[in-house]
Amino acid sequence: MVSLARLIGKAMTFVSIALMIVLSLPIAYEAIARSFGAPTIWVFETTLYAFVFLGFLGNVLAVQTGAHFRVTLLPDIFHETRWLFDLIAQLATLAFAALLIGAGIYFVWYQLQNEIVSATLLEVPLWIPGLAMPLGGIGLFLQTLVQMITGEIVADAHLVSGD
Repeated sequence: MVSLARLIGKAMTFVSIALMIVLSLPIAYEAIARSFGAPTIWVFETTLYAFVFLGFLGNVLAVQTGAHFRVTLLPDIFHETRWLFDLIAQLATLAFAALLIGAGIYFVWYQLQNEIVSATLLEVPLWIPGLAMPLGGIGLFLQTLVQMITGEIVADAHLVSGD
């Protein structure tokens, strides 16, 4: 199970990094097109949705590398109970991820059922960018679960054993 969760995390990380790289192309195209007086109708909306995916899927990489935000005041003061604070933080992260998954699934279902589209000329079905929320929640949940199972906690850019 851990290897499957890590594989899913790597796939989500790859997608977020690829989006970051690919996003420069339509943005550069839009800048050039605007300078010639021919702005597009699709670049802003599609890059906005890609940034949403990048942000939600990027949570996986943030947890993997220790870049996900953590408040470490109490664990730094009480070294002997650091494991307890780490456990509380991981449980809170799991709860937040579950909330993202549940709310995201509801939003996607609602948008699908009501055929909600963007209020632009593209009329993008909003369930498509809405998928970023539950997918990002799944990635966050799985990566946090991997850390809990393996006992590995990444903090301050150093891999620290769970003890």
